[in-house]
Amino acid sequence: MEDREISPSEEEAARSPKPRLDRRSFLKLSSISGAAAVLAACAAQPPAPTAVPPTAAPQAPAPTAAPAPSPVVVTETVEVPLISEVLPYPRIKVATLNDLQSGAFGASYPDQFSPIQILKIGKKVPGGVGPDGDIVAYSGLCTHMGCPMTYDPATKIFVCPCHYSHFDAAADAMLISGPATQHLPRIVLEVEGQDIYAVGAQGLIYGRPHNLSLTEL
Repeated sequence: MEDREISPSEEEAARSPKPRLDRRSFLKLSSISGAAAVLAACAAQPPAPTAVPPTAAPQAPAPTAAPAPSPVVVTETVEVPLISEVLPYPRIKVATLNDLQSGAFGASYPDQFSPIQILKIGKKVPGGVGPDGDIVAYSGLCTHMGCPMTYDPATKIFVCPCHYSHFDAAADAMLISGPATQHLPRIVLEVEGQDIYAVGAQGLIYGRPHNLSLTEL
């Protein structure tokens, strides 16, 4: 084999050093390769999700039937006691039918420190007694601050002269207007012949913890 003659240019090229890859080019090449890998991963389709079979909803327990109420059998009649049997109210004669010719009569019950007004309304009213069911009696003290009440037979109205509370005597002495918040206590009456007796009270008389607080129980 014959030796080939090397030209001066080839000899110079063989002696010159080969170019090397510097740091900046290496980093640039690495960045390009990483970006290409990310794009390739994003382009790939994600796997389809696995279908999960639905679970049946828990069933609520069936409601239980309410027990049937037991029938109540009334074997005997229950009598409601009178007011005089519940509390020891005194039975006091407070007026006669003749005392009511003017429409009103003043007395006291259950003691001398509790004034009352006995009225003949002229028509049947709630709680009325007597032949016409029109005789009633109420406490004479206002339920606001205990002022003595005045009564007008023409209008059938109680008026408090202190603070002007008004009460309708023909309607169970209910409050009409004024600073009072409760109707007048009603005095329970009984009629025997011409005599009128007070036997109890409904509602608290002003200034007392109970209506018999000033009497001997």
